[in-house]
Amino acid sequence: MDRPMRIWSETATTGELHAIVLAGGFGRRLEPLTRRLFGESIPKQFCRFGKGRSLLQQTIVRLAPLTSGAQVTVVVDASQVQRAEAQLVAFRGTALVVQPCDRGTAAGVLLPLLDLAARAPDAIVLLAASDHGVADEALFRATLRAAEQSVRADPGRLVLIGARPDAANSDYGWIVRGAPTHEGLDSVARFVEKPAPVLACDLLASGEALWNTMVLLGTARALLELFEDQLPELTRAMRALLRRELGAEPFAQAYASLPAANFSADVIGRAPGLVVATLPIAAGWTDLGTESRMLEWLARHPAVDAAAAKSELVTHG
Repeated sequence: MDRPMRIWSETATTGELHAIVLAGGFGRRLEPLTRRLFGESIPKQFCRFGKGRSLLQQTIVRLAPLTSGAQVTVVVDASQVQRAEAQLVAFRGTALVVQPCDRGTAAGVLLPLLDLAARAPDAIVLLAASDHGVADEALFRATLRAAEQSVRADPGRLVLIGARPDAANSDYGWIVRGAPTHEGLDSVARFVEKPAPVLACDLLASGEALWNTMVLLGTARALLELFEDQLPELTRAMRALLRRELGAEPFAQAYASLPAANFSADVIGRAPGLVVATLPIAAGWTDLGTESRMLEWLARHPAVDAAAAKSELVTHG
């Protein structure tokens, strides 16, 4: 690529929903499974698992009724550009933002957010991962639409989606709900990141705790203000870097020196006034982050055999 990244479409407008889909993970937890299935380690978001679409493509299709292709951007690592470009061919107008290297999920969000905020600061942003599973997509979208309307009613509001749990998963992040606020939303009492099994059982039994999906809605302006408050050094450094209009190699060198930060822990986990919308159990949300959950998901949503899956390797588009 002759440019360090592609940015949002010139048509970015305030009135529409803009999705930032994070697809830069390296899939290390599922590496043994993808090696068995495909003969090599492939980040799960680019895997089809014998289906017609990869998890990344399924995510874009899932969000399509909420936004248009021109209002979707996908963030990937530089090592994943070839796979991403091949998979995004079918989604005309989708932007691709390339991180030269991994500086944490906070940088991955901030990179496209700064551009969007400059073009349409009052646009509503939907942040979503590219590698989750959702059984009832209509119900999932209904929850997102309700959250979107809440943000439209109060542009300073940030709405996090929490999934009602049906198991005491100790490798999930959890949200403990506080007092109800309005319009079916709740305040956030606290976050519990990957609780011990006993605590996870207590959270499940309480009826007040939710799995943290890390799906978030808010205006570009409100999200950027949150970054400025919680990660001022990273925000200043990223702004300065983008103003320099560097070529690909100097951009990559400068990007590697940015402060590393985690969006969940360092931004969302410290956000004041955050509210949460509850996704029902019936939506069937899962992060597909462990081999056991992935195998359970595939059993419920059967794929073809491994040989057929291998023939659909993402390196072939």
